[in-house]
Amino acid sequence: MENAKWYVIQVISWTEENVKQSLFQRRESFSLQDYIVDVFVPTHDVVTLRAWWVKVKKQKNIFPGYILVEMVVTNESWYIVRNTPNVTWFLWAWNVPVPVSGEELAQLKWMLAKNSQTFSTKFKLWDLATITKWPFEWNEWIISEINDKKWYIKLNINLLWRDTPIELDFSQVKVK
Repeated sequence: MENAKWYVIQVISWTEENVKQSLFQRRESFSLQDYIVDVFVPTHDVVTLRAWWVKVKKQKNIFPGYILVEMVVTNESWYIVRNTPNVTWFLWAWNVPVPVSGEELAQLKWMLAKNSQTFSTKFKLWDLATITKWPFEWNEWIISEINDKKWYIKLNINLLWRDTPIELDFSQVKVK
């Protein structure tokens, strides 16, 4: 809709996704599709490590307690959004909701894209790596394969005067 603008809504922290779903459901039930256009929770991807070297990709909210709603402000739409569970209030001045400018929204989306993380390793093919676990520690070997999904590295070691590939966990190898 051409008159729709983005507004910042204050919600109870850590309920942003629930409020987003509630707003979409209320939009459908009250037939306000033309007035409540979209809901945006500003999150970015974060990769964390768990036990057994399991990497987990999570969504991290950069503004806990705030979401953005694209809407046309009418008495009815404003009332529906304000009275959604876990919504505390609009960011407003003098009893009038203040829309977010296009520049601010573009900057926010750019910052989210910049802060999104993908998992990357410090290992590269054909680098020299040192094994930190016995019995092959203290020697440098060439990395022949890297598997980011299963978290292992193949090294070619010299065993009985032959190149022998061995698979090691990322934690068992360090690169200079």
